[in-house]
Amino acid sequence: MRILVLNYEYPPAGGGAAVATAALARGLVERGVQVDVVTAGVSSERRTAGSYREEFEHAGLKLYRMQSRRTAIHTAGMGDAASYLVAALPFVRRLLRTHTYDAVHIFFSLPTGALLPFLDLRGIPVIVSLRGSDVPGYDPHNRKLQLAHRVLAPLTRWIWRRADHVVPVCESLGQLALRTYPGLRYMVVPNGVDLELFHPAADAPARSGPIRCLAVARLIERKGLGDLLRAFALLERGRYQLEIVGGGVDELVLRGLAKKLGVAPDVHFAGPLQRSEVALRYRESDVFTLPSAAEAFGNVFAEALASGLPIVGSQIGGIPDLVEHGANGFLVQPGDIKALAGAIRYLGEDPQLRREMGVRNRAKAEATLEWSSVTRRYMSTYEASQARRPARAIIAEPTASIS
Repeated sequence: MRILVLNYEYPPAGGGAAVATAALARGLVERGVQVDVVTAGVSSERRTAGSYREEFEHAGLKLYRMQSRRTAIHTAGMGDAASYLVAALPFVRRLLRTHTYDAVHIFFSLPTGALLPFLDLRGIPVIVSLRGSDVPGYDPHNRKLQLAHRVLAPLTRWIWRRADHVVPVCESLGQLALRTYPGLRYMVVPNGVDLELFHPAADAPARSGPIRCLAVARLIERKGLGDLLRAFALLERGRYQLEIVGGGVDELVLRGLAKKLGVAPDVHFAGPLQRSEVALRYRESDVFTLPSAAEAFGNVFAEALASGLPIVGSQIGGIPDLVEHGANGFLVQPGDIKALAGAIRYLGEDPQLRREMGVRNRAKAEATLEWSSVTRRYMSTYEASQARRPARAIIAEPTASIS
């Protein structure tokens, strides 16, 4: 089996969907599948001349990084996404002419799925994974995105109709998609988490001192970090510390807010970190908290579970799929700053409860968030799509590399 994966984000660039794409690609290769990934490069990281850079991450996994105008690791504007589409289109057409694929797997119906109308797929099944921002209505804070969705709604519906399978990452995202395309048939496949990288600290001694709270997120409005700082201002000074890991366009605004609220001495902005460093931050923390206003699956919540941390989050999106209120964390309504502060304080004052929730969270991650089970579900999807498609002509693959 050979799968073509299209996603304008791939590590180190991007967020949860990028991590999911890489994990799925590796999982497929481990099962003997040949995987070709076409993604966007970051302009500051160009190493060679030409329209793309070819990498071999593992045997069986080819990664093609198309040159684009993207310069930031954690954020991409509409112009950045458009530059990927322009660069990727002729290259993907060439791959389809010279290789035989059993499925084309697209992450993000927009922007990546905008390639579909211009591809000659010759009966190749198409799987479209919905990730959050590609579904109209997901992020009400981003006015430009909402305007783009209103204009491009007919294209979005066409992409979903064209796909053999539409796969949202959580049920709430699928329900949101129904508002744009009533009657849409979809199947939910959640993300997994790297249980080896993200794990509790081994035999950690009891810690004294301030309660260490951790938030891992892009620094953008919908992540609710402003509300988190306001909630922090309601807590006892010196009793709690907050570390915010991640980068984004709102960093200066958030730093200014922390200073204005008088909590700057207790708040540390760590900036973007390597995944191994992020995993260490989880192990060194007491509570994970992120009051997002919009969240699909929420990879960072899965990472917190796997790291054995109690969680304070929002009662929205896919977060309740991971966090059961009162059992392995606490959920509040987005924007309820007093409730957010109260939940953090409740956990901060009960170390035994934190330990019990941490144990339950690690067990939940081990039972439900193995990437191997996610890979098996996608393998079944590819196979089911092939079974429904008519036989197609086999195209001989050239031995030479595409250039």
